[in-house]
Amino acid sequence: MDLGWLFNRGTLTFIAGGLGVTLALAAISIAISFVVGVLLALARLSHLRPLSIVATIYIEGMRALPVLLVIFFAYFALPRIIGVKLDPFTAGAIALSAFTAALVAEIVRAGILAVPKGLIEAAQSQGLSGAQIMRIVTLPIAVRQMMPALVAQFVTLLKDTSLTAVIGILELTRRGQIVFAQPPFQPIPVFALIALIYFTANYGLGQLGRRLETRTF
Repeated sequence: MDLGWLFNRGTLTFIAGGLGVTLALAAISIAISFVVGVLLALARLSHLRPLSIVATIYIEGMRALPVLLVIFFAYFALPRIIGVKLDPFTAGAIALSAFTAALVAEIVRAGILAVPKGLIEAAQSQGLSGAQIMRIVTLPIAVRQMMPALVAQFVTLLKDTSLTAVIGILELTRRGQIVFAQPPFQPIPVFALIALIYFTANYGLGQLGRRLETRTF
């Protein structure tokens, strides 16, 4: 089978551009969802009941929705609510971040609750405040314990970037569709290449997670 049409410079450059969009979208969404997820987890565990209720409603509500619906909402409905037009990339990043943050929050909450109480009591005996204990003791231990679950969730997020094609983002999968829609109309080689790229990216993310897991916090 002649695959010169697939591996020519123009086609590979076009696909590489899609990979760049996918990685940028995933990186931004991972960073935002992690920060927001931690804040949501702390809010849900807060002794301030109104704060805990709001965080719980958001987390449970978002977890019950399909990510595709969240993407549609961010692109079509959110601009009408806030009065600001969003480009597809920004809307996609908001949607993926908002959805993943709810899932990250539950992972973080479970990690915090799994920290041995003896360590917390020992920190309290040293005169540390609640905020200091959370920052110095609880969160570092929790993050290390929940790293496999976080990595798995971020791998899912990277794959979910393909759904943003529905709002016009030319990410990796969408560019693959464009390529195989051109002569000689052979989807199998195109999507075999796309699958290999996704596998490599996700494998690299998994390896990074394993290295972080073994790191001493």
